[in-house]
Amino acid sequence: MLIGESLPFIRNYIAAINEAIKEKTAENQLTRLQCYWLSFVILGLLVTNSLCWARYERFSVGRFTLEQISWMFRKAKIVWELLLQASTLHIIKMYNIRDGILAIDDTDKERSKNTTQIAKAHKIKDKKSGGYFNGQNIVFLLLISKNITVPVGFYFYEPDPKQTAWRKEDERLRKKGVAKKHRVEKPAIDSRYPSKKELGLKLLSNFMELCKDVKIKAVVVDTYYSTLDFIEGAAQLTKQPQVISQIRKNQKILVNNQEQDIEDFFKNYSGHQDDEILRCNTKQIIYRSAKFKIKSHGKKYFIIALKYEGEEVYRYLIARDMTWRDIDIIKTFAFRWLVEVFIQDWKMYEGWNQLAKQTGEEGSNRGVTLSLLSDHALLLHSDQKVLFENKQPAATAGSLREKIMMESLKGFIEAIVLSDNPKAMFDEYADKISELFAINTSIKHMRNNELEFLQQAGVNYA
Repeated sequence: MLIGESLPFIRNYIAAINEAIKEKTAENQLTRLQCYWLSFVILGLLVTNSLCWARYERFSVGRFTLEQISWMFRKAKIVWELLLQASTLHIIKMYNIRDGILAIDDTDKERSKNTTQIAKAHKIKDKKSGGYFNGQNIVFLLLISKNITVPVGFYFYEPDPKQTAWRKEDERLRKKGVAKKHRVEKPAIDSRYPSKKELGLKLLSNFMELCKDVKIKAVVVDTYYSTLDFIEGAAQLTKQPQVISQIRKNQKILVNNQEQDIEDFFKNYSGHQDDEILRCNTKQIIYRSAKFKIKSHGKKYFIIALKYEGEEVYRYLIARDMTWRDIDIIKTFAFRWLVEVFIQDWKMYEGWNQLAKQTGEEGSNRGVTLSLLSDHALLLHSDQKVLFENKQPAATAGSLREKIMMESLKGFIEAIVLSDNPKAMFDEYADKISELFAINTSIKHMRNNELEFLQQAGVNYA
């Protein structure tokens, strides 16, 4: 796929971001060259589904060199932290978002086990295989509104190496039966390595400071964030009482002042079976609910045992605001699934997860920022806006990306056809294409008669 001039909707989108930046801090506005570069890179990211400067050089048909593109990424005086903020404000304005739900989740990006240049790469447990791999972990914040779901913030997570080493050693000594007083003391918390929960709260704080006019109705998170400090912190930051989380089945609750596992308690009660509309689809659910104090929190919650059609095992939810109906809590928590959909789309269609080897902390942060800008840009594609205006379901990221590829190629061909001398322009591009798309040497096929030693050893091929 060849990249012609950037498409109008992307140029308009970057111009709108620049206007939002100017309204906030005029001295940080983008230059014309920076706007042009951002438009080109976002189109390149969507067309090639990668963040690879060499690919951009080839598909720009030599208009820009790898060195030029990379220099802008590394050296241009762009206030990168303002780009996603300005884009978020623009999307909220364009879609008239006045309220919504905030969801937090994280995802992993596997890296080479030998990498030393990729920022915050660390040992991560592989949930599928049970083993480990070297990779990066990113915590995302998503705003879920009645019309769209949009990423509004992210942070890379990195565990404290001293804490990791201590836990490993402490576990080893425990298995040997070493008493606590003889084990190594836990190291002090290092503020340079915030936990995922701290990063999640920071993301909530950033969003509430940026988008003061958006009313948040609830925060939904998974089991990892189901701690008292996070739940209370999230409620305080969003200035509303409802935080919904999944919790472990062996969480202790107090029933008549007696400790009991959540799973054991709900085994004694039959559930309600209903057909409910969850995320615009009718699903059969079985659920049970009660209000009890969770021992580790010292606080009472609305607790729900929930099972979807076809599932054999219950999952357990807690809701901070107990004035809500249980079915409303279930419906709200169901929107957390949209985070999974976003992450899947982001990994498949928005470049950074496919090929992004930018080194250092700046390289990773800027790369993800560009990828999320491409996600925002897809929301402003003319076809997407028409669907929204006509109150129809939104188009998928994959189908929009395919259309953008077609539009880009169409624009490239159109530029040749409408030029003063189409044949001369075509010949010029044909020469550049031949230079850029060189044939590489394969190591798969044998050469230099390297099998001759078999003949010398008396092996007969006949």
